[in-house]
Amino acid sequence: MFSKAIYLGIGLALSGCAMTSDVMDGGDGTYLISAHASAIRGGATGANSLAYEDAQKFCAQKDPGFHSVVVNANERDVYQSSFGGSYNRYGGSTLAAGNVNLRFKCGA
Repeated sequence: MFSKAIYLGIGLALSGCAMTSDVMDGGDGTYLISAHASAIRGGATGANSLAYEDAQKFCAQKDPGFHSVVVNANERDVYQSSFGGSYNRYGGSTLAAGNVNLRFKCGA
């Protein structure tokens, strides 16, 4: 019973480390989605993956034969520093979370 509670707590903690926005209409048949992922969820690469997965789901809901076609993607890392870790000689470390803005179209 206790181990189930630990796994549930870890799962809840990790699920809050990444998020995506709702899909927005960008005009001219394009859509926009933004995503953020902490370093533990892959930073900019993890955010890109999350945004792309949600874009695929959005297009599939519009028409089962549709998939997303990326028009433009802007990624950036957001560096977070901590004090008291063991990474460098001063006892701190730097982790890179990531943000991505993805513009896509839905097509067959």
